[in-house]
Amino acid sequence: MKKIASVLAICAAGACLLGVSGCATASSGLSVDSYWYIDSYEGIQRTSVLDDPENAGRTPESLLYEIKFDEESGGNGAYKIEYNTDGENFAEGDDAHFFRTVFYAEHYDWADVEHEEYALTQSEADELPEEDKQRMDGTAEVVYVLETEARISGTYVFIGNGADENADENRVEFADYMITKTYFRSARNGLQPVYSRQEVHTTSPAAMSPTSPETMCEEIEYTYEVWYNFECTEAYYEYVDKGNAGANLSDTVTGLQNSGHTLFDNNTLYTVIRGFSLSENFGTTISLMVPANSGIVNVNVIGAAQAELDTETDADIISALTAAYGQPEIPEPEEGDSQGDGENSEEEQHSYLYYNPVSIRVSGNNLGVTQTAWFASVEDEDNNTYRATMLRLTVPMSYALGTLEYRLAEVESVLGEMA
Repeated sequence: MKKIASVLAICAAGACLLGVSGCATASSGLSVDSYWYIDSYEGIQRTSVLDDPENAGRTPESLLYEIKFDEESGGNGAYKIEYNTDGENFAEGDDAHFFRTVFYAEHYDWADVEHEEYALTQSEADELPEEDKQRMDGTAEVVYVLETEARISGTYVFIGNGADENADENRVEFADYMITKTYFRSARNGLQPVYSRQEVHTTSPAAMSPTSPETMCEEIEYTYEVWYNFECTEAYYEYVDKGNAGANLSDTVTGLQNSGHTLFDNNTLYTVIRGFSLSENFGTTISLMVPANSGIVNVNVIGAAQAELDTETDADIISALTAAYGQPEIPEPEEGDSQGDGENSEEEQHSYLYYNPVSIRVSGNNLGVTQTAWFASVEDEDNNTYRATMLRLTVPMSYALGTLEYRLAEVESVLGEMA
């Protein structure tokens, strides 16, 4: 099983991709909103439902991120990682290094649940509270679907004890991936999880100071599936270890509503954070259902002061965002301000695109790393042009091996014109 300290890494080379979909609990008081839409809307907009015949030709929101690596931020004298992140064609090929999310909605039939214990009969559906029946079509419900894929490759290189880093015996090549699929409800229903699946092949650092190439990294390969009951009070999971351990585990986790925090599934964390009202005063602890860790993990999400994208260092992110959603409105200059065509013009100094940074860390775990993510600021809930899109994510590697950075490269589609 993976250590909790590794669970927070999105990259396939470091650990698991965190994700979300959640069960709201009375004790947490955490509210969410669907800021991925252009206007304030708690339910699932019709234009998001791709299996609706009236929506023929609609496409999901698809966000593509390029993965970059900062080796200089590390400093491990025993080994290092050489990632294949220099190629320009990052989204395909042998040296692919990308993270992609695909987000839409479709009908989910609770009567046809693979874990039959959680299947919902029509008579049971008829007995549901009125607020539940209003969102049901018989035993079927429109829910969100989030698909993700991350791929990266490279080489672990042993450099301790004067080892020759070019020698084949001191190098371990890897090609890692993570693929997930998660179903969860609307913001009106607390983004409660319905089902999730994760398929992982990852080569992870194994120690701070390995004494040989054989002890510097470990290969992990597994799949898991999680089914949640309709009330989101318990979940059943099956975990299949495809590696040397060969462990096949299954278990039922009960009392999800009693975690003390709002509970989310482990596959869509960054999408759920898009639904938070972020500010420098924002701070919350959420719980994640993590089958790879046999239970629930608490995670701190802490906001920081709003900032503006830099026209030079963030030019790639700005290009991806504005190509999909258009240029930001430039405010009228106040009296006395200079705004011309010279080197110091306001247009050249400002992007007028703002983001809210958040830090993400396993609660109470001093061995874990702190991720930092940027989300497009929600300036107007009823005209939310940039849809709280995640713009950037930095993930320090464990054992001082450097930092991975995910930068928005392309917004391929936007859930239809009205979304």
